[in-house]
Amino acid sequence: MPTSRKRSKKQTIEQPKVYKNPLKKKWGKIVIMLLVFGFLLGTVAATFFLLFQMLFS
Repeated sequence: MPTSRKRSKKQTIEQPKVYKNPLKKKWGKIVIMLLVFGFLLGTVAATFFLLFQMLFS
């Protein structure tokens, strides 16, 4: 009868997390463009609002 051996645990190598660049995909580009246009339009609207308040008050 063969002698039994204890099973050794498999050693797993931890792989580093891979981060994906959102600008490489179509939806990432669309989201970034929406954020940029929203920021620009908000800035322009705030500028006109403040200019209107300064001139007519």
